[in-house]
Amino acid sequence: MPAKDATEERPARREGPVRFRRPAAELVQRMARRVVRGGKASYPSQAAFRSALLHHIRREEPLATIGGARLRRLLVGVPGVRLSVRYTERHDRRPLVKCPVCSSELVPIRNRTLTGETVVLGQRCVRCDYWTHAERRVPVRYTFSQAGIDGRTVRKQQR
Repeated sequence: MPAKDATEERPARREGPVRFRRPAAELVQRMARRVVRGGKASYPSQAAFRSALLHHIRREEPLATIGGARLRRLLVGVPGVRLSVRYTERHDRRPLVKCPVCSSELVPIRNRTLTGETVVLGQRCVRCDYWTHAERRVPVRYTFSQAGIDGRTVRKQQR
């Protein structure tokens, strides 16, 4: 097989209509607060919440789309929106590089022994509530709901 020549030009980008746009972070956060304050008390999955959110966002930006990882990254710590995560434990000894929930940095959880040495028990995220230990905690379900002033989930009144 012949080697690629360094002088070869890359193929031109395909010109055509724009197929999608990434909405601004402020728009996503504002619409997320509006969605959870709306009719439904909570969304049992990330897919259900993303679908409801895209419905509202596309009123302003018709070509907008957002993936699950970016959605979680933008909504961690947003006042009025609570992101709850259900985990399962898996046996995996490979160290994590970044948080599986929000892609932030992980720092070690250290403990001092009786002899004065320190040992690493696990890792925790600097941005969200994620932590793990010898048995790896893997996120399996994300739920979104309205949060009150103190950060607790707000329950809707049944009429």
